[in-house]
Amino acid sequence: MLKSGVSSLYIHIPFCTSKCGYCAFNSFSGLEDLKDDYVCALIQDIQESLEGTPTLQTIFVGGGTPNTLEVKHYEVIFKTITTYAHLDPDIEITLEANPDLLDRAWCGGLKELGATRLSIGVQSFFKDKLEFLQRTHNDQEIRQALDTAYKSGFENLSIDLIYNTPLDTKERLMQEIQQASKLPINHLSAYSLTLEENTKLSKSVRSQDLFQFDGFLKTQLETYGFKHYEVSNYTKNYPCRHNLAYWRGLEYLGCGAGSVGRIHNQRFFKSKDIKAYMAKPSGVKIEVLSPQDLWFERVFLGLRCAVGVDCQILKPAQVQTLLEEQICDLHGGQLTAKDFFLADEIALWLEPPALS
Repeated sequence: MLKSGVSSLYIHIPFCTSKCGYCAFNSFSGLEDLKDDYVCALIQDIQESLEGTPTLQTIFVGGGTPNTLEVKHYEVIFKTITTYAHLDPDIEITLEANPDLLDRAWCGGLKELGATRLSIGVQSFFKDKLEFLQRTHNDQEIRQALDTAYKSGFENLSIDLIYNTPLDTKERLMQEIQQASKLPINHLSAYSLTLEENTKLSKSVRSQDLFQFDGFLKTQLETYGFKHYEVSNYTKNYPCRHNLAYWRGLEYLGCGAGSVGRIHNQRFFKSKDIKAYMAKPSGVKIEVLSPQDLWFERVFLGLRCAVGVDCQILKPAQVQTLLEEQICDLHGGQLTAKDFFLADEIALWLEPPALS
């Protein structure tokens, strides 16, 4: 089947050296001996998934911890991608990475293979907060990792920070923002701590112990030149094109254990179990999406970011109410939320027009 609407590929690397306390992603530690076999299965998955795909404009390698794989693994992965799909000359290729595993050889090798962007999981600059989050790196390793990545030729660098933890105060968050502003980055993702079910922290921390510094963090980041363009994302001059494709409601492919893709009105789920995935990398569970499902997803994602929502898929009376109450703005036919943190409430309030 020609996947004519697909321009983005997500690849999942499920390996980690340790499991962080807040992590609910499909990641596993202690399975390093499976890496070679996993990559072999991933290659088969990529080959079958990319069949009929015209041109890729973005690739995102997430995890887990993608830099637990060696450059030799990515040589095979990238060669397979270029064999089975055309790449846009201006393609964005992002990899997530942990600071303590980032070295010059890995950065240089991935840059030579065509990677254009790194997203580095900093999470905090404070020793006590890193220990609370059960991260294994330290402040010195953060600085060294960013310096290494930048000197290896990565001009587009992003870091993740986690906030609203029991250890946060306005003063400490200000220090974290100041530290981040000194790094050679043009993008920052700030995630409010969520106590996901079955995570280590959910068993030891109460939700009432978490703070709400969303507005404060946004204001302070913007004073340092980071523009808020999605609920959890800020940029100086380079918004992540791969994530923008999701938020615009575009179709995408997913390869790897626990990956997800969507083509037309079907969402595809690969097995989360690594060994089950390796035994049958092409196996998927399919969810058929109704017109209302697709409508809500488009509205929900669009309102969370600067992309907005096409007014033609909304009820005019509701659009008018949102404009009159100064909850949303209208630019070029796109409705955008004035406050992205209210996007979920707005989306739930909206009603779809007649859908066919």
